[in-house]
Amino acid sequence: MELSRRQLGTLVGAALLAPCLPSRPAAAATAWKLMWAPEASADGLNAFETVEDDRANSHPAGQPHIFPEGDNFRFTMHTVDRDTMTDRQRQEVTGNRTPSGYLQWLSGETWRVTYSMYIPSTLKATTTFTHISQTKMPGTGSLPITVTSLRRVNGVQTIEHKIFQEDILVGSTPLEPLQNKWIDAEYQIKIGNSGSVRWILRSGGTTLVDATKSGDTFIDDRVRPKWGIYRSLGDTSGSLQDCYLLLTNMRAYKQVQATATRYEAEKATISKGVFENTHTGFSGTGYVNTDNAAGCYVQFSVSGAAGPATLTIRYANGTTANRPMDISVNGTVVASGVSFPSTGTWDTWASKSITANLVAGTNSIRVTGTTSNGCPNLDYLEVVQ
Repeated sequence: MELSRRQLGTLVGAALLAPCLPSRPAAAATAWKLMWAPEASADGLNAFETVEDDRANSHPAGQPHIFPEGDNFRFTMHTVDRDTMTDRQRQEVTGNRTPSGYLQWLSGETWRVTYSMYIPSTLKATTTFTHISQTKMPGTGSLPITVTSLRRVNGVQTIEHKIFQEDILVGSTPLEPLQNKWIDAEYQIKIGNSGSVRWILRSGGTTLVDATKSGDTFIDDRVRPKWGIYRSLGDTSGSLQDCYLLLTNMRAYKQVQATATRYEAEKATISKGVFENTHTGFSGTGYVNTDNAAGCYVQFSVSGAAGPATLTIRYANGTTANRPMDISVNGTVVASGVSFPSTGTWDTWASKSITANLVAGTNSIRVTGTTSNGCPNLDYLEVVQ
């Protein structure tokens, strides 16, 4: 219990965050709102605004080139396929269609898209353009805004992301180690003439690229995403062959203003701990002081929507020792051994935030002390979604 903690003494002037007033209102925050989550097996190609499948009707025997295949969207390209401009090939889908209509990506907004993709070894990087995703303004002949491309650089196959108009390379990594396996892609785009792009690429839980660049991300009207295979026939490396691309778990999020929902620790489920209000600066009616023992925990029952959420834990640690905790959501540890270092005194409060995915409805969020020191004093959990 805390008596043994106080005997350890206090630090002077080590406040990590200014103390908050009791019962302060929840703060406005930025959150990602899930706007689009198609399932290939259920929604099919109705998930997209338009489908550009052999729009020149160059290869009827190969149609359809774009179709749902189980839980995946499949894009097939044959060497005989031709676009309306015969020096290139195109099998692409555009936009995000929902039951309420097409999503509008507008200037001043920030959007985030995540998906998994399978690039077989037959879909190779080329010496000219091979785009597998783009953002563009709708309309015939409009230039790309951003592109994810398979490009040969000094003979090496790479996958890269660029802000197209200013030829700004956001990030790049070798392609061949990523072929014939599922990899995860994410990009965020802040739309505007002074915008920015963040591109993240992961394989097997390892982050290979996480890069952000500023640039012009708006032409006119609106921005619309595209996916598929769009490549030039001008390749000089002999890399063009029959191939395909698979996409799944496609999600689009819009950045919105949200209000944090606060869950007071003293109203949660407490294991090996007690309610107290001895120290000052807490929210609500008090805080939780756990035993000095590994495995003590506080569990919150949180209402949420399906998708990512920011979880913020407010705590005080008046000892000199770090008091790490595991954070779990619905029984799965999502952050292990998160550090909760000294705040200097038991009256000085600090906050620690992580991001985790919630399910629609009720979620159980548990914080568990992992050392014999137990947890820090716990004031509340705030959830922003």
